[in-house]
Amino acid sequence: MSLTTPINATSNQQEFTVVKRLSKARFPVYLAKSTTSEKSFALKVYPFEEGKVSKFFLNECHFIDLNHPNIITIYQTQKEKNSVSKGKQSKISYILMEYAPYGDFYDLIITKRIQFDEKLVRTYFHQLIQGLEYLHNRGFAHMDIKPDNILLSEDFELKITDFDLSYYEGDDFLTGRGTPCYRAPELVVESNCPFPQKADIYAAGIFLFVLKTGGKLPHSENILYQDVNLSTLMYEDSQKFWKMHCEINDKPSSFFDDDFKALFSIMTKFNPQERASIAEIKKSKWYNGPIYSKEELKSIMKKKIHMT
Repeated sequence: MSLTTPINATSNQQEFTVVKRLSKARFPVYLAKSTTSEKSFALKVYPFEEGKVSKFFLNECHFIDLNHPNIITIYQTQKEKNSVSKGKQSKISYILMEYAPYGDFYDLIITKRIQFDEKLVRTYFHQLIQGLEYLHNRGFAHMDIKPDNILLSEDFELKITDFDLSYYEGDDFLTGRGTPCYRAPELVVESNCPFPQKADIYAAGIFLFVLKTGGKLPHSENILYQDVNLSTLMYEDSQKFWKMHCEINDKPSSFFDDDFKALFSIMTKFNPQERASIAEIKKSKWYNGPIYSKEELKSIMKKKIHMT
């Protein structure tokens, strides 16, 4: 893939060249290199849809002014650009953003199978909640929190990314419905979502569970485990739910302590109005356990990354 005309650097835009493809998602992401420095970027490309700029590109552009250590930085956007791929010319839009060299948490958890101890889980959960708090305070809801959309930066900090399905207060409709197994139940059964930020809380609870268990989901939509609907158990029989997950994870009953269970349960209530607020999460006993300092985190994750 190549861009057929240069980027105008005189208007505070970056000049760059495309190096390689990083992601094969619906909207592909490429590694791009600055032509004037050693800086790397992630380039997200949106093909035109029926001759028009993609609505998903326009949605993600809302987030260009966000500035938080746990949210990926967007440097510039381009609404219309000529592109050549496999000899064919087409029109695209693109977003140039911060490059996170250590990939996403799905890759870290599932592919590289990095082990996260309780303190490390809590440290990254703190960063996720801080990023969500910043978004929610500004009227945004991400609407698709999952390991694939959470990156690890060069400083080993958690970064929330992929805002093309996100919601901004006042939007007339939702662009997306989340991802199965991570999305809140109202995104599955209802035509609208009256509390988008509460949907983020639910998904953050699922992410917390997956991080703690090394990749195990608390339930799967419409899929039974040993003839048992874990989703139903999660809402209706918590004692049996936790007992089964100790068996699934081959862990003793102490693996999920009462403080963790209480936090997970209040974040994933079926009724969105009963779910924990960010303030309640930050006051919870499990959340207020020990975390690693930035220096400790860098040292620990550097070793874990380099061992894979």
